[in-house]
Amino acid sequence: MAVTSTTILADMAVVYDQAGDSVTRRYSDVKITAADADIYDVAAGLTGISSLQDLTLVAVQRRNTNELENV
Repeated sequence: MAVTSTTILADMAVVYDQAGDSVTRRYSDVKITAADADIYDVAAGLTGISSLQDLTLVAVQRRNTNELENV
């Protein structure tokens, strides 16, 4: 049995530290063809999303949703 995996959805989560607690901001509808480096630059670059926050950036996460199909 062969199974193929197709990415159908991607989003980005940016995790910040707020006085010892984690705060996560999620951004949906990321292009599934976007490179990981580009997503990171949008979140953490000098003019990225994190530059608009007073909180300390902890992590940038890419989350893909895949559809599995038996072929």
